[in-house]
Amino acid sequence: MSKLKLGYWLPIFLIGIVLFSCKAQEKDNVKIKIKHRSSKFLVKKLKENEFKFNTISAKAAIAVIDSSNKKTSFKAHLRIKKDSVIWMSITPALGIEMARVIITQDSVKLINRLKKEYFIGDFAYINKLFGADLDYQMLEALLIGNSLDFEGNEKIHSRVDRKKELYFLSTEKKRKVKKELQKDKEKIRKESQALWLDPISFKIKELLISSPETKRSLSGSYSDYKEVEMQLVPDKMHFELKSQATTTIEVDYSKFSIGKSLSFPFKISSKYVEIKK
Repeated sequence: MSKLKLGYWLPIFLIGIVLFSCKAQEKDNVKIKIKHRSSKFLVKKLKENEFKFNTISAKAAIAVIDSSNKKTSFKAHLRIKKDSVIWMSITPALGIEMARVIITQDSVKLINRLKKEYFIGDFAYINKLFGADLDYQMLEALLIGNSLDFEGNEKIHSRVDRKKELYFLSTEKKRKVKKELQKDKEKIRKESQALWLDPISFKIKELLISSPETKRSLSGSYSDYKEVEMQLVPDKMHFELKSQATTTIEVDYSKFSIGKSLSFPFKISSKYVEIKK
């Protein structure tokens, strides 16, 4: 399978630059007056209101739009075990599984049932393929609207974005890199993240991760938050990855539950052919 074909199944996991589409927050049709809060206060509220879970089971409609504006739509069944595994079964309109993906802390695996092929790799290869810079923790957080971790010594700036009527947090994002990359401090300093928070729920409405040096950006917007077990989770997500090309991913959850005992079946048939890197 070519890189392009492999990319057909995995772009949901590669996300990226900021969207400016959220409307001003209103309550009972009255615009809320947002007062300035310190970055320490906002980070605290952000963490307190993050979605907490052990396992997640969800169904979603997903649309992938490539740089030529070609749109591909499919259904997906998603299962997550916190800090451990992300599993996805992908089906077209007819309901017959055409692909299965499983992601762990150190591996990415794919079965393409249509082509009777499979792929075994890691985040380094996937990031190189799509011009992204993800790891497991980032991907898990992005799929449920949680924040990426701030380093303890990072300087975080806060203000009220009056145009959006949202809280704004920004920082130079110091990436968790391998020891052999830790000397590249100039590159690390140039990578940054920004968050726009709802002034009532302190949930993320928009996010941006950018790297000017590599000319890559990863953005997302979250909307239609709903309550699940007395917690808020977004029903709709819109992601955009910009590198040499632009990929847009739209996710619309139809079912979402937590706390169930889940299995993550992933068996590769001996008749399938491995996709070489």
